[in-house]
Amino acid sequence: MTALVDLSDIVNRLTGGNSGTPQHIFSQLDGRIQAAAAAAPVANKWLSLWQYNQSNGANGAAPGAVEIPTRATIGSQPFVNPTGGRQQWLLGIEAALSQLCTLTMYDRLLHQGNLSGTVATAQTVGGTMTRYTGAESVGNQIWVEIYTALGSTATTITASYTNQAGTAGRTTRAVAIGGTGNNEAQRMIPLMLQDGDTGVQSVQTVTLAASTLTAGAFGVTIVRPLAQFHCTGAGYLTVRDLIAGLPAVAEMKTDACLTYQLLAGATTAVSGVIAVHVIEA
Repeated sequence: MTALVDLSDIVNRLTGGNSGTPQHIFSQLDGRIQAAAAAAPVANKWLSLWQYNQSNGANGAAPGAVEIPTRATIGSQPFVNPTGGRQQWLLGIEAALSQLCTLTMYDRLLHQGNLSGTVATAQTVGGTMTRYTGAESVGNQIWVEIYTALGSTATTITASYTNQAGTAGRTTRAVAIGGTGNNEAQRMIPLMLQDGDTGVQSVQTVTLAASTLTAGAFGVTIVRPLAQFHCTGAGYLTVRDLIAGLPAVAEMKTDACLTYQLLAGATTAVSGVIAVHVIEA
């Protein structure tokens, strides 16, 4: 992997020089999932765009058994892997969406579905990640992702996981799941790591404290955030320039599974356009 040298090097590669191989990935969202309208977001709750219809065919399916998604997984933003020992770098992202929100682009490292909202014993996750492993797992996050609505009875959920240092048997803090605001399809709920932990290498199990009274279907997703920014209003084009602003230009792993989540600012289904810009070095 070759590091980017300076701004002149970035400009040179962005314009096709020095095997920069720039890619500009555009995607339209229509606020639907397959043939049905997407469930309405809940204001100030996280929403997954994984299953949303997108113009470049990046509308994912609810996973079954644990999987390690890659760029070849339907749902990932399409891009061409680097060649010749080079690495890709994320220069920026822009979006014009139908509501004020906070948008996060992340690498989807592991996902699993088909967990039940009525089982109050440990449900197995497992799996072995292939990106951001070992010491690089600092910054990985655990999220619960709901695919089919759970019950209206609120409870809590915890996960048993292995942290960034390889210590197994760590336990996330209990967070709310089920009930209005935390049971709807496409909801994403972050699981808070045990004190002192800064990353995740694997998740062994998740456990509901009690039944939500409807099985529905949910899963566990391990993510690596790459860029985050605030969409300032409905239909406004917002640009997150990683060249001129913080954080710095972000590394994009080969075979990354790129997708989005957002912190909703309204209760209407999300539509709009998102564009991502990358180069190689």
